[in-house]
Amino acid sequence: MTNPGWLNDIFAAVMMAVAAYSAGRLVAARRWARLTHPDVDVSHILMGTAMAGMLVSNLNPLPSGVWEVVFSVLAAWFVWRCYQFVRDPSSGLGYDQHVHRLSRRLIHLVMALAMLYMYLAAVPAEVGSGGSMAMGAATGATANFVVIPLVFIVALFASAIWELDKIGRLSSSRVTQGQAVPALASVSGGSRGAAHNSNVTDEGVDGARPRWLAPRLEGAAHIAMCVTMGYMLVLML
Repeated sequence: MTNPGWLNDIFAAVMMAVAAYSAGRLVAARRWARLTHPDVDVSHILMGTAMAGMLVSNLNPLPSGVWEVVFSVLAAWFVWRCYQFVRDPSSGLGYDQHVHRLSRRLIHLVMALAMLYMYLAAVPAEVGSGGSMAMGAATGATANFVVIPLVFIVALFASAIWELDKIGRLSSSRVTQGQAVPALASVSGGSRGAAHNSNVTDEGVDGARPRWLAPRLEGAAHIAMCVTMGYMLVLML
């Protein structure tokens, strides 16, 4: 656990930024009538705050026991959301409007379980000059189950790669739409072109639903969280 202290500080700052951004998403989505996943944003707020506190002990607002309860409840919530999808794939909270309706629930269930594992498996450690985390490596019986954090790490980095690819596809889609709309306007006339342009959303062309709130920024925040969580799990091995 003698990782550079400055690296912990950087990851902690990124997690605080993600938590603040996720809180802003909740406010902005309501004010601007845009689509988002409220439970995902709440989970990012909780996870970002908790990980910042694990990386830099002075930033931790709650004791470990309280965080264990928080992430147990969060894991149970996403288990329920996964069950809802199996029972009714069009269940609400924005998931019915999102292409990754099940994977969003599953990966955040994995993330909640990973957070719970880090609190249950690790013991508090003082942050010294060597730059150790505020939470130490896994000890006792849990240290023998190396496969558990490895499964979490693989799932987190796979999700980060998936999100990175999705950001690229969204960017390509917006460029394609931006080229197609002027062409349509020149053929169909200004009024029809303008009407078509107003129907272009971040998830595609569909005038029946509002636009998704900053999907690429949401993806970037998710990638940062997956990388940070994976980094912390590696340090605990």
